[in-house]
This record gives sequence, structure tokens and C-alpha cells, in this order.
Amino acid sequence: MQHLESLFDRALDAVVGMDDQGRITAWNGAAEAIFGWRRAEVLGRLMGDVIVPPQHRDAHAKGLAHYNRTGVGPVLETKVRITALHRSGREFPVELSIFPMQADDGTHCFYAFIRSLAAEEAHRREQELRAREADILLRIAQKLLEDISVEAFTRFCLDEVCSVAGLDAGHLFFIRGAGGQSVLLPSGIWHISDARFSPVVEASRECRFAKGEDLPGRAWEAGDLVVQRDLAGDAHFARRQSFCEVGLTRGMALPVRQSGEVHAVLELYGTEASRFDAALLQLVRTVGTQVGIAIRRKQGAEQREMLRREVVHRVNNSLAVASSIFRSCARTAGSVEELSETYLNRVQALGQANRLSLEDAHQGVALERLIREAIGLLPDAGALPIAVPDLLIGSDCVMPLSLILNELATNGLKYGGLGTEADLTISGRVRVGAGDLCLTWQERLHVPRQSAPTSSERVGFGSQLMRSMVEGRLGGAFEREIDAAGFRFELRVPLGRICEGATMAGEAVDPTA
Repeated sequence: MQHLESLFDRALDAVVGMDDQGRITAWNGAAEAIFGWRRAEVLGRLMGDVIVPPQHRDAHAKGLAHYNRTGVGPVLETKVRITALHRSGREFPVELSIFPMQADDGTHCFYAFIRSLAAEEAHRREQELRAREADILLRIAQKLLEDISVEAFTRFCLDEVCSVAGLDAGHLFFIRGAGGQSVLLPSGIWHISDARFSPVVEASRECRFAKGEDLPGRAWEAGDLVVQRDLAGDAHFARRQSFCEVGLTRGMALPVRQSGEVHAVLELYGTEASRFDAALLQLVRTVGTQVGIAIRRKQGAEQREMLRREVVHRVNNSLAVASSIFRSCARTAGSVEELSETYLNRVQALGQANRLSLEDAHQGVALERLIREAIGLLPDAGALPIAVPDLLIGSDCVMPLSLILNELATNGLKYGGLGTEADLTISGRVRVGAGDLCLTWQERLHVPRQSAPTSSERVGFGSQLMRSMVEGRLGGAFEREIDAAGFRFELRVPLGRICEGATMAGEAVDPTA
């Protein structure tokens, strides 16, 4: 018997003995390592109370009683895969074989040889995660080749990441602005697994986060994945009430990088049932990084296509505007020399506006200068009344804002009769309460029309461009109105997005309105 005990103690698998009452009679060193209990702590205790999970205890007791009555046990002398209970309360998978024996006093006893499958199960899960990761990256790469918008592509990526991570909500924040004025702004692109989580979309719609603010801002500042397993207890999570009310109590945020620079932040949320283990977080980090690269590539491709279309559109517009300028100059010129000088000046202004629009400026531009250069193709553009705040427009926003103003000027010449039949005023103000810049473009006809024209006069690629620039690039909104008296266009853009080191000295037109 001592020979057997020595052999059991040297065994690599756990060896556990039990008498016919279910009490532990043997417990080797491997059992101590696997289950966390020392031998002296378990001898004499009921096996069912020590290593059998609660859901299996009734079957364990009935099986033992059945064998004691009949001598028959269906799970004896065969390999069985089941879960066992660690001292900590954690369940883990095991493979066991149970052998009945007769004790020296003639009663039944049992010996079980138990092998932990935890490492094997962890390896299997790791392989499954790697396979899912590879599958997601393949689908993202294939989707990248499709002719879909950045918004649709980003939503697809969010759906894929949340699916593999078992999360219920995902969103992308873009970084807008330059230097110390840059902020995180919501893209409005979401993955929502169930309609009951929809309120968080509205709760995030107007959010603006600086570096270090809220969960996305902390990830931006850290430059790495930030995890919060208790949103309700996070006093710095500004949206915690809305999120916790619908059951989203866990969250993580991941910076989206390309070429070492953070361009956006992914935020992902789940419930108490969501997995937040180390393997899953590593999967999110890997997939999220690739998603970020893919989104940036898609954005670049879309911007290049927009630029190509804009070049074609601008060439056509430039020819039409050049013709309009020539006709306007010809009506007022007193001589060929005067016509030549006036016309060439207008054409040079047109070229200047195109240059400013198409060269995505490398540094900020003063708002008034940007406006005057963008509308330089208009007759007497230098003398037009422009009353706007003294703001420096960030380099990322020079091109889209210039395109918008140039498009308005082009349409004003083509449809509104600017310089001959209508006058133009441009005004602006900073709305401190709303945190935005409001620009108003007002064309007033010298002689009102008998009836207001339809807005279809100004609909086409230019309108598509306008919406793309205002809503997509600037994160703003616009309204336009055409009536018998002329045309009015109002643009509202978040101040934090367009301003670079905004100087508020000499603010124009009631900046506190």
C-alpha cells in the first residue's frame, strides 16, 4: 500500500480517492496543484462539496447511491470530460477516469485519475480567436476593395469588431482641428446590437472631447487601449447615466493610428455578460489597429476620388464662369484695352480661388483672407462688405471652407447675377453658447423677381460637394433659401473643428450672440 501511495504522489495527473460514503480518502500532490486544496484540508470531506460543481452534485450523489445498491456505474472505467471546481470557485474542464475497488474492510472505494484540460482549452480558444481575427481581417480587406463610402465601410468594420468581441455598441470619434485646438468629434457611425441600446447614440451626438476627457479622450492621451470595467463607478465618464440605464456597464477605447499619428478613436461597449479577458482585449487591439489603417486608406481613396471629380467639375465651372465674366466685362468695357485688362484681372482672381481651394493649405489662414481669396472671381470682390470674426482657420479646414465659398460665388455668377443684377454681403459671428461659427451669405437682387425660383436651379454635383464638405469634412450644417428677393445661405460649423489658435481680438458682428 505504501508502494501505491508513493506511486500516486509521483503521478503527473491528480489521483483522488473516495469511500462508499463519498468522503475523500486520497489526495496526491498533483491534486493539490490542480484544485488548490492541501491534502490535510480535504481528507474526510465529501467529494461533492470540494471539487464537484453545484450543477453536478445531485447526479454525483445519485450515481454513488446507485452503485452502492447495484454495483453498476455507467461512468466507471471510461474517460469522461466534465468540469471541476477549483478552490477559488472557478470551474475548469477536466478529463477523468474512475475505477471502483474493494477496501480492506470489504466496502467499496473509488480512485479517480484526473487531468486538467484548462491549458488545452485555453489553447483551443486562442486558436479560435486567431482564426476569427484572420477571417475578420480578410473580410475587411475584401470590403476595402468595394465601391462603398467611408461611412458604410466604417460601419462594416464596427460590426465586425463588435461581433468577434461580443460587444453591443461601437462608435468612431474623429480627431478634428490642429495643435492644441484639436478635439474628438462624433462621427455618428455606430454599431448597435439591439434597439434597447439606441439611447446612447443620442447621448453622444453633441459630445466634444479634448485629449484626456471621457473614455475616448483618455485612450487618445494614452495612445493605447484603455479599458473600463465599471462605467457606473467612473466619475470621469460623462455619459455614464445614459449608458448604464440601458445596461452598457463596460467599455474600452482604442486609438486609431497610421504612420504613428492618432487620427480617430474607436469606443466599444458591452454589458456585464460581455467578455473582457486578456485574450479578447488583445484581439480587439489587433483587429482595431488594422481597422484604423483600413479606414484611413478608404478615406484617402474617397478624398482622391472627390478631388478628381472636383477638378473635372471646377474645369467645367471655370470655363462657364470665364464666359460669364467675359460677357459681364464686355457689357461695361469702353474699349478693347479696358475689356482685356478687366477680363484678365477676373481670370487671375478665378485662378487664385482655385489655387487656394485645391492646395490643402499647410498652415492656417485668416478667415477674412480665406473668404476674399475664395470669392476673388466675383466683380469688385476686394470691395465687397465682409464682416466676420478675427479667426485663424485650421489647415485641415482651409480647403473645404474655400470650396464651399467658391461654389457659392460660382453659382452666384451663373444663376444670381452677382455684380450686375444682385449685391452680396457676407457676415459671421461666433455663437458662444452653441460653440460654433455662423457664416451668412446674402445675395439681394436689385429688382426682385415676380416669383421665387425653385431650388433646383442650384442642385447638382455642386450641391453634393457642398454637403460633403459641410457635413463630412467640417462636421457642420447649412441652410439655404431662394426667394423673389434673392438667395441666402447660412453655414454653421463647430468652432473647435475649424479654428487653429483662434484669436478673438477684434471679434466682428456680435460674437456673443
